[in-house]
Amino acid sequence: MPKYDFKCRQCSNEFEDELPFEYKELPSCPQCSGEVEKLIAPPTVHFKGGGFYNTDNRKKSDEKLTEETKEKKEEKEAKEIKEVKDAKGTSKTVE
Repeated sequence: MPKYDFKCRQCSNEFEDELPFEYKELPSCPQCSGEVEKLIAPPTVHFKGGGFYNTDNRKKSDEKLTEETKEKKEEKEAKEIKEVKDAKGTSKTVE
């Protein structure tokens, strides 16, 4: 069951209570039995560890490449190097 924060309108007592989702009625104040209002609280989510930034996973994604993808990548890089050398005229075309 989710926990909610409440504040009494009469005595300003703040307390926490567990209520089911379908429950529509608000509880009464445990100190004065007065009317309460539901408070808005920040979520209780805690991010711990790595993996929450764009740069955290870059190496891991390269490691996950399949052998076929690695081969295609290497072929493409070799082709680009060959084209650069050919453009400079420093090497012969090898097929």
